[in-house]
Amino acid sequence: MSSEFFRFEDTEYDIPFYKENPSLTTSKISVLILGIIIVFISPFVIPIEGYDIPKALIICLATLIPVTYALNGKLSMIFRIPKARDIIPIILGIIGVFALNILMGIILNSMGIVSTNDSAINNNATLMFITLIIQLMGEELFKFILLVLVLYATYKSLGRKVAILLGIVVSQLLFSLLHIPAYGFNLPQLLLSLGVAWSVLPVIYVKTKNIVVVYIIHLLLDLMGFVSMFG
Repeated sequence: MSSEFFRFEDTEYDIPFYKENPSLTTSKISVLILGIIIVFISPFVIPIEGYDIPKALIICLATLIPVTYALNGKLSMIFRIPKARDIIPIILGIIGVFALNILMGIILNSMGIVSTNDSAINNNATLMFITLIIQLMGEELFKFILLVLVLYATYKSLGRKVAILLGIVVSQLLFSLLHIPAYGFNLPQLLLSLGVAWSVLPVIYVKTKNIVVVYIIHLLLDLMGFVSMFG
């Protein structure tokens, strides 16, 4: 195994772009950044209530189309049917997010910070389910784009491992801030409960190099939350 890889990584596949695999042209970088901008501003300009599916479609397509273009249509580089070996990362991912959420909740309580409920939650269970299926893929691609852009920009100067860690920090930070309209400006909660606790998912991506795996984890976690909420 190359010393550039973390010990936990599956080395059958690699993260795209940073080694020109495929190459990132100026036009590809521009399209990826445009997708990031569209996704980031959409929750701030689209009303929380009444536009669930349109917003979800914008978030999904604004990331999926640029990623497809940047990968020259070779989506199998990041989208693959999970194998039996992926069951353990999925289980560990769910447990990891749960455990970190509990820990972050304890920290927030010790700081006297009251957690804010997600105001984007809709009472229509069917609508919420459809919205989740669409939007969560866009959210995972949003983080993927940020990770690969940071890795591409800093790989030669920082090395692969440090560049990946930096990419995870940047992607989780912006992922947290993306939820400001839903949670309000409760920055400690956003940064700890979303930024830190959910950092398990990009780590799982780095291990598997498969967006489908992290999408499944994200979807299952959110569905568990909504099932308990709707009773």
